[in-house]
Amino acid sequence: MKKIWGKKILATGVITVMMCCNVFAAKEAGKILSYGTQDQDIIFYLQNPGEDYSIQCQIGTNEAKAVETYPIADTPTPIETVVLIDNSLSTGEQYRSMINEILSKLAADKLDGELFTIATFSNEPNYIIQKETDTAQIQQAIEKISYTWQETYLTDVLYEVLEEINQQNDNILKRILIVSDGADDKSIGYTKEELHALLQKAPCPIYTMGCTNDNNEQLKNMFSLSRMTGGEYYLLDEVSDAMTVVNDIKNLNQSVKVIVTPKEEDCDGSKKGVHFVVSAAGKTYMDSVEMAMPFHIKSTEEEKSFPMQYVLIGGGIVLVGIIVGVIVFLKKKKDETNKFVSASAAEPVQNVKSTPQERHTQMLGGDNENNGRKTVFLWQESVSHTLILEDVNNPVKRFEVSLDTPVLVGYNNNCQICLNYDETVSGEHCYIYLENDKFYVENRSRSNGTLLDGKRVVNATELYSGCILLLGKLSMKVEIR
Repeated sequence: MKKIWGKKILATGVITVMMCCNVFAAKEAGKILSYGTQDQDIIFYLQNPGEDYSIQCQIGTNEAKAVETYPIADTPTPIETVVLIDNSLSTGEQYRSMINEILSKLAADKLDGELFTIATFSNEPNYIIQKETDTAQIQQAIEKISYTWQETYLTDVLYEVLEEINQQNDNILKRILIVSDGADDKSIGYTKEELHALLQKAPCPIYTMGCTNDNNEQLKNMFSLSRMTGGEYYLLDEVSDAMTVVNDIKNLNQSVKVIVTPKEEDCDGSKKGVHFVVSAAGKTYMDSVEMAMPFHIKSTEEEKSFPMQYVLIGGGIVLVGIIVGVIVFLKKKKDETNKFVSASAAEPVQNVKSTPQERHTQMLGGDNENNGRKTVFLWQESVSHTLILEDVNNPVKRFEVSLDTPVLVGYNNNCQICLNYDETVSGEHCYIYLENDKFYVENRSRSNGTLLDGKRVVNATELYSGCILLLGKLSMKVEIR
């Protein structure tokens, strides 16, 4: 008995330290909680930034075409709460009344239109109710929860639930509440790495309540899901008041829904960085994600105009083909006429014995001599680099371009990075490029010059991530990845 109690104290101590070290990322105003696409828009859910806030959004190098925000409480279906209960005997009797009290109070104080889904699980979820809004029905479902002897595998179950959520694609904010003694993996099931990859692809806040026993490692794995997704986690041995947990979970009810409309040129299905700058109460908060863009949806007018465009283009191609064909035919006929020679005037043909000539294959990058030949391996892959310049004083101005080719930075529209919002920037201000696996910047401005970390750029100067370029009055932070 003492040995078991000692293990429980150790597990409790380790998890308590973990909880004290938690940075509570999701409590930051403007923190991205979840996101998805809907038609030509991107739907984001952000942690409540408070009153009188403003939001700016940049997609790649462009500012978003439009940004609209709503408190989720004002939407018809503000949120869906998904509860997963490990109803094996490892969830001891001493915890069950607290679990029921937390769930009952959460249901009683839910938002109008909020959906509840409750499931017990062993190696797969067993749904008691799904997408229920009626409080009485939810309370009855909570009372139906019973416990039995069984093996439970949280990793597989959560993976299956997340896949179901992703397939729904309803863009409703989901929060998942898990009650278990830890996260176990099947020997032939999904791994925690696969689960983490799925959560990064389609995140949603996860709240976990742990039952203390010998499963120290499994508890840490389960609580890491909350830290990863911005949720909270609790050791039920340390919870004395159900409302402490309920109020923490209800903080998500203050989130805001943000509908972002990208510019048409960004709606190409590629992955782009989306960067938010939230200003509230004199403070600025930033967060960003990388996600696949929606595709541009053509309007009725565009669809009607396409056939005529195709006809004109096709007709032009056919006409050009006919003209080229006629020219080739006439030229060929002329050449044949010039080459005609009468048989009487022809020179006698001499029999010449052909002798094979020596031939050497020239190696790429070398010469025709054996010495100093150099082989170039055509299958060698080149590493692709990306340059990011971010305005230190206006972080929403963030520009991201490939460094596979040299990058021209300046005020003119022909520049790969166009800084046309500040008149102190020259038309072609500086030039950034890769040479011999190093990055360099050259000044092109005759008026204000270019400064790198406070020093004037005279000749080609090596550039690193973290440097600050001063272009006119603009201070641009450099990131190379």
